Amino acid sequence: MNAQAKLPPKELPFWKRPIHFGKGRTAADRSARSTSTAAGTGAPKLRPQERSTMIRQLATLSAVMPISDAVSTLARHPGKESERDVLQRMNRALQGGSTLANALPASAFPPEVKATIAAGEASGRLPILLNRLADALEAQVALRSKLVAALAYPALLILVAIGVIVAMLLFVVPGIADQLTGSGQPLPWLTRAVLAVSEFVQGWWLVMLATVIAAGGGLWLWLKRPGNGARFDAWLLRIPGIGSWISALESVRWARLLSTMLSAGLPLAEALAITAPTLGNQSWRDATNRIAAQVRAGSSLSATLPLLPNPPGLLLALAQSGEASGRLAPLLDSAAASLDRQLSDRSRTVLALAEPAIIVVLGGLVGLIILAVLLPILELNTLAGATIGAS
Repeated sequence: MNAQAKLPPKELPFWKRPIHFGKGRTAADRSARSTSTAAGTGAPKLRPQERSTMIRQLATLSAVMPISDAVSTLARHPGKESERDVLQRMNRALQGGSTLANALPASAFPPEVKATIAAGEASGRLPILLNRLADALEAQVALRSKLVAALAYPALLILVAIGVIVAMLLFVVPGIADQLTGSGQPLPWLTRAVLAVSEFVQGWWLVMLATVIAAGGGLWLWLKRPGNGARFDAWLLRIPGIGSWISALESVRWARLLSTMLSAGLPLAEALAITAPTLGNQSWRDATNRIAAQVRAGSSLSATLPLLPNPPGLLLALAQSGEASGRLAPLLDSAAASLDRQLSDRSRTVLALAEPAIIVVLGGLVGLIILAVLLPILELNTLAGATIGAS
């Protein structure tokens, strides 16, 4: 008999496993499914704001009561269904003797949060570490909110202006094109150019839309291939202006999270390894993993910091000073706060200059279309006035 026939279904190659539909599932399958659900694998996810709020509430309550009572208290309060589900799962796990770190559902709390809480429980400083963790999560949410709010208005302005321009080329200009061309008078070059663009957009708008969608889909598929995401992230870092902005953003995240985990008592190499997956840029993730490996092998953080791609000078200076003085965690926290302020100020300045520039450019395009329509009309009025005067 074939040896694979003796294997249980879950150990067979996927193409040889039995397939069950609906009620055709075996009792063992249903039992495994219910056990998996009871174990918390189906726990809902939390948004960053909900996660930071929950950690802040736990930090506040853990200062005056045991953590199990704090979770039980929060679980009894009404709230969003996802939050109640997470808290109830945590409460059941804690009542069963689990630690807080192990009670946190993996789908709702990332590894860096669980590692920091585990270190706080091991060191007996859980309330203090929960407060530090809440500060870090709230700062990340605030930074993300500021960036989204700053970029929302220019993006909306560009979309509305492009929509107005396309609508004018598709509906307004064609409606008066026959009147302009039927007069028999030579049209100004600007009017001829706008009519040509309008005719092209009318005839090819579907192809243009399909091209944009195909280009976006092609880029998405290309980024999914191994190695291409890292190449794209490295290319972004080389773009003047954008590269330094991305590096500053990653520096804030890197320094703040590393400071929080070092304050919890995690070893530097382990804190670096946990920090790496939280970074958005692949080049920064790879560099942080290399730094963690070298620190684990005995190197100092100061000697490996140049591996970071284009790190801000302030981060390098404060990290080196902190390692030399034995105050790495607080100085990394100071670096994160300073870089956060610089990033916010720089973003406000750039967007304050970009908004009027966008208005001028897009408003100028709309004005050109209007001018192209009005010029032949003005010329016809002038010609008609001259003819009436001559008669």
